[in-house]
Amino acid sequence: MNKQGKIALIAILSAVLGAVSSAVIWLILKVMSLGMDFLWTILPAKLGAEHNLAYMLAVTIIGGIIIGLWQKKFGLLPEELPQVMGRVKKEGSYPYDNLHILIVSALLPLIFGGVIGPEAGLTGVIVGLCCWIGDRLKCKGDELAALAQSSMGAALGVIFNAPFFGIVRNLGIDREEEKKKHSRVRLVGKPTRIFIYCMGAAGGIATFAGLGALFGGGSGLPRFAAKHTISWIQWAWFLGIVAAAILAGLCYLFFAKFSSKLGEMLQSHRVASCVLAGVCIAVGAYFLPLTTFSGEHEMGELMGSWTEYSAKILILTALAKMLLINLCVQLGWRGGSIFPLIFSGVAAGYAFAALTGIDPNFAVAAMTAGLYGYISRKPVMTVAVLLMCFPPVYIFPLAGAAFIVSKTPIPKKLRETEKNCG
Repeated sequence: MNKQGKIALIAILSAVLGAVSSAVIWLILKVMSLGMDFLWTILPAKLGAEHNLAYMLAVTIIGGIIIGLWQKKFGLLPEELPQVMGRVKKEGSYPYDNLHILIVSALLPLIFGGVIGPEAGLTGVIVGLCCWIGDRLKCKGDELAALAQSSMGAALGVIFNAPFFGIVRNLGIDREEEKKKHSRVRLVGKPTRIFIYCMGAAGGIATFAGLGALFGGGSGLPRFAAKHTISWIQWAWFLGIVAAAILAGLCYLFFAKFSSKLGEMLQSHRVASCVLAGVCIAVGAYFLPLTTFSGEHEMGELMGSWTEYSAKILILTALAKMLLINLCVQLGWRGGSIFPLIFSGVAAGYAFAALTGIDPNFAVAAMTAGLYGYISRKPVMTVAVLLMCFPPVYIFPLAGAAFIVSKTPIPKKLRETEKNCG
């Protein structure tokens, strides 16, 4: 087959794999939703234990024991999103001999209430599945890498309901490889690779939307309304919001460093480590209920009722969420940080609006972009992922905050921590 034929075939395979990936993700998320509903809604209602600390502790401690024993047998899984992407970038493939173990490893911390997102575990599963199919089709080298990156982009697009997020991530991988002058010969140039990534994302989004329409279920954060106030008052506070976002980002990185040290101390005591994480989750959920889970549902609640909370409670909620993200990941409840980190930015943004009286949606957009952009150091990717919940009318506060904070240096002592975040 000539080069053009190979490109056409890979584009078609990308769309098919995107569809397969979205179907697998939909099924796993459905199982996750059923498990969470049973443990956190149905069972406590039957026992009369809604928002009961003893019940919360029982669930999370049992979860910690199960997760700890599982990890003692199979290792510290799932890998975080940067690790998954790093292996694809470096090796052009991802191991797929333990997909069933990856699926269980991804589901356990989510079902038992971990303050994490599903993207890390699900992306590893999807990339592994794609590489298994690619090997069966005898794809090699750049062909397999293109399929792996396309399926990864489709998976991220489906999970976040933001097609451009996965594409931007893949383009970031391409740029890093070009900087390193990778010796592997490219099958296709960047424009064609973008087309392949788009085909994968299109197949994934269409299939996921179809399954959601037929059987229910879905993912992604709620969207803010397009209506907002634009005036000089909002922009007068803009640099203040950015400064607050940088301060919040420093808190996140400090929590990450602290949690990493704690995780290193307990790494040979896997069950105890996971139980400690479970206790922290339960205590956080009891005293600050909005810190629970990854944050999609709680963000919807906050959008409709943020005025009922004081600025102090909103700030404490944001800080507690950032601490719990890191404690979960470093103590063994492995998962993604993007969803809960966005929730933290939203809570902090509402707190800023409560203190200053400015338009809340403007404050939330700038604060969330500033916090996520400071940690990820990737402003274009930050805007791409946040457009899943902010309409395009917010592009200026989103882009402005993301680009400013990405140029703000990180203290040397926290710089190594930043490399492992987001």
